[in-house]
Order: sequence, then structure tokens, then C-alpha cells
Amino acid sequence: MSLSRYAPHRVRAHYLRALRALPIPAPPPDRIDPKDLTVLGQDRIAGRPVLFGTLTDAPRLWAAFDSPRDALIGYCTGLVGGEPDLWVCNETHRAWTLEGGNAAALKRAALRVWTDCRRECEG
Repeated sequence: MSLSRYAPHRVRAHYLRALRALPIPAPPPDRIDPKDLTVLGQDRIAGRPVLFGTLTDAPRLWAAFDSPRDALIGYCTGLVGGEPDLWVCNETHRAWTLEGGNAAALKRAALRVWTDCRRECEG
């Protein structure tokens, strides 16, 4: 087995890591109004305030821009296992999530909000 950085197992590992970092495209949700989110937390990512919240009808951790409030970004899954995935529902915000480390920052912020809420609820 080669120890080179170009060895097949290392190339595959780097490729999978890069794929996991990308946001996943998702179809736009029906009947989701970001103004109805129960806000669990917020963070500032790339200079823009982002809200994280849930809806009773769609139990996920949703992310939306605070200004304008109706700008839904998408949602995060995989928070319980500590490896979040970002699903982008709004194609207009997909380019923003791909800039720099915005997707990674969204995932970190979502995980932080999720763990803080679990800590508060479980005591």
C-alpha cells in the first residue's frame, strides 16, 4: 500500500470530505413561511444575521436570513450525530452558501444552536 498523498484511499477520503462540505440542493418547501419560525438561536455569518428555528408542521432546524426575514436558506440534518448536512432550498442563496466558508459556518452555528437548545431542555 502506498503512503503517497496520491494513493487511492487518500484521494477517496479527500474527495468524500470535500463532498460533505458542500451544501445539498433540496426542493423548495411548500407552506413554509420563515416569519412563522420559532427562533431557537441566531448567529452572524459573513456579516449577515441568520436565524435558526423550527416549525411544528416541518420539524427541522431551519435557517433563514433575519433581514429580510422572509429569506429562507434551507435546513440542517444530522445534528444529533454531530455531523450536520446543509440542505439549501432557495436557489438564490446557494451561491452565498458556496462562498468562502459560509456553508461550514452555517453548519457550525446550527450545531451550536441545536446543542444549546438540547442542553437547556434536558437540564
